[in-house]
Amino acid sequence: MRAVRRMCQERDLSDGFTYALPGDLGVLTLSSQVLQHFTAHRQRKLLAREAGGQLFATFADPSVMAVVEATGPRKNDKRSVFSYRPDRMAERAEIEERFARGLHFVGDWHTHRERVPNPSDEDKRSIIESVHQSAHDLAGFLLVVVGQVEFPDGLHVSFHSRDASVVLTPLTARRP
Repeated sequence: MRAVRRMCQERDLSDGFTYALPGDLGVLTLSSQVLQHFTAHRQRKLLAREAGGQLFATFADPSVMAVVEATGPRKNDKRSVFSYRPDRMAERAEIEERFARGLHFVGDWHTHRERVPNPSDEDKRSIIESVHQSAHDLAGFLLVVVGQVEFPDGLHVSFHSRDASVVLTPLTARRP
């Protein structure tokens, strides 16, 4: 952990939020652009529908998973006040198109109509299923749930591998 904190101080990772990944996996950064995308889709109004999408990252430095893009919601997603079901065909197309641009799928995000969000059991099952069924070389995937309060309190960020699920807390945070 001390090495991760030192790395955060040595690099300019203050643009957005920085989290320590479990073990020796390095750090996760959420860019200001990604945080602004989450902010735009928070469920603040009474009948606001859940929104969601996918997370894409670069790995220019192998010790930094830099999430630089969040997609969605899409017009064919199934959305209600209390549920979100993505358009799986559109998701596959997003993954292929972004991979061609050097971006890697690293997880999913969606909103909850709660001040401080917590993933449902279904959310946890879904991301773990993705880890097990996807063909990838990553140690695991991210799950971000966006709540109603200001970030970082309004974000649930967790990392899910084949063996464990870990809730991440920000090392550094600057509002977008």
